[in-house]
Amino acid sequence: MTVPWLEARPRTRLALLALYYFAIIAGLFVLYGRGDFSTPSFVYQGF
Repeated sequence: MTVPWLEARPRTRLALLALYYFAIIAGLFVLYGRGDFSTPSFVYQGF
């Protein structure tokens, strides 16, 4: 499903897409920027 006003404005679509990818990369930096690459404790449940 696409939004008609978004299809009519390719620059706005490109800007929103770039902002979306930037937000994902920024989120990864926030999660892993401290250098702590260990997995969360709930992954290993000690079977």
